[in-house]
Amino acid sequence: MTSLTICSGIAALLYLAAGMAIVGAMKQKAGKASSLIRWPVLLGLILHGYAVEGEMFRPDAVHFGFAFALSVTFFFAVIALFIETIIHRLHGQFGIILIAAAFGTILPVIFPGNPIPAQEWTVLFRWHLLLALAAYSFMTIALVQAVLMGLQNRQLKAAATTSENNFLDSLPGLVVMERIFFRIVAVGFVCLTLVLLTGSFATHEMKGTWLLMDHKTLLTWIAWVIFGLLLGGRRFAGWRAKTALNWFWAGFAVLVIAYVGYSFIREIF
Repeated sequence: MTSLTICSGIAALLYLAAGMAIVGAMKQKAGKASSLIRWPVLLGLILHGYAVEGEMFRPDAVHFGFAFALSVTFFFAVIALFIETIIHRLHGQFGIILIAAAFGTILPVIFPGNPIPAQEWTVLFRWHLLLALAAYSFMTIALVQAVLMGLQNRQLKAAATTSENNFLDSLPGLVVMERIFFRIVAVGFVCLTLVLLTGSFATHEMKGTWLLMDHKTLLTWIAWVIFGLLLGGRRFAGWRAKTALNWFWAGFAVLVIAYVGYSFIREIF
């Protein structure tokens, strides 16, 4: 067992403990978690970043695959929400992301990915990859936001027959949650747009063509169109609640299959 594997394991435990503590606190009547929880999360981020960097960028080659994609995606998602909770306060969404990140952190230990020659990692390709992971991170945060909005909407419709839910009651109102959701999706859409642009330039740089019609590229373009229609529908048709969430689920599913699912099938089978 290497030191990097140990760091990944400790980071996962810190994320899991902090996430469960936040979710548990939000279920209480006070609906407030201690700010001290940020410290183990910060330590987890340091260990997580050290482990991923050490495992990916080895002297012989760069190792990357669906497990590293998920791990780094959650790494950026935790950073984004960690900063957001410093500005505002700890909230339930952060706890859910931390619990998911705990499992994502240890995935590269189980699925180490495939080695890629270092010369293929040009500066442009590195930017392309960074933007792709940022896009996945924001869409992952939007995913949790969408799930919480769905639960809030269901609670409102069944208010007369259900008991009080302190976890959901600790969140902002549905209108505010919806506004935040579309902002997150918009940022993710901008990142996805830049992913497609830098991907075209990187493909031309390495293979002499602007567009490769492989499964990953085609599905990414389809996801981009779906998210574009979602934001356009919100802007011009006032899409809300169920309609908006259905479009988001479709776009997110295609985006996940575009890289994570496709790479998982290639690596495992």
